[in-house]
Amino acid sequence: MKFPGKRKSKHYFPVNARDPLLQPAQTENEVSTSYIVGIDQTLVDIEAKVDENFITRYGLSQGHSLVIEDDVAERLYQELTANGLITHEFAGGTIGNTLHNYSVLADDRSILLGTMCSNIKIGSYAYRYLCNTSSRTDLNYLQAVDGAIGRCFTLITDNGERTFAISPGQMNQLRPESIPEDIIAGASALVLTAYLVRCKPGEPMPDATMQAISYAKKYNVPVVMTLGTKYVIA
Repeated sequence: MKFPGKRKSKHYFPVNARDPLLQPAQTENEVSTSYIVGIDQTLVDIEAKVDENFITRYGLSQGHSLVIEDDVAERLYQELTANGLITHEFAGGTIGNTLHNYSVLADDRSILLGTMCSNIKIGSYAYRYLCNTSSRTDLNYLQAVDGAIGRCFTLITDNGERTFAISPGQMNQLRPESIPEDIIAGASALVLTAYLVRCKPGEPMPDATMQAISYAKKYNVPVVMTLGTKYVIA
């Protein structure tokens, strides 16, 4: 196994040894040969302050989580944007967040595989996804799609209730041919989530996931999987 991440300093005993952090920094090779790769359902977490009438108009149930259609999600997003109700927009997704945190903490490269809007406007949710993801996370292998990526709306009313509206968009449209064999072959680990195989019939994400696992098995790359959904575990 290839161990990823930089090791910038060594801490060791005895304590009277010279502090390695005070010694002149050594020149590091900026081209890292190790990295981890992950597949995710790319989505953006959007938080907004709304009133109860807003919840009712969109057919949501206060305090609960519901999946909404793409056209409803777009109308909802446009209204939030037009009225300045959005407070935060974060890059979401189990694996996307894991790769981001890894790259920040390890100061090393990670590669995200998934989908991304082919047409990105400045200030849009997809734009925020790119802006809020570590520059050490390589997004060059994302597959372009026509339409929205996933959006998870957290709608907070004055009484403190949090209502969730989830729009999958095109996040499950990753195709098997968009999985680069050479990238999987050279990785230190392939990071996945069980959510990837919980899709609608006909969506290609499960096949893309199995293709990546096949490549990982072929090249003896460890597979790390989070079991985040009871529907798969059961």
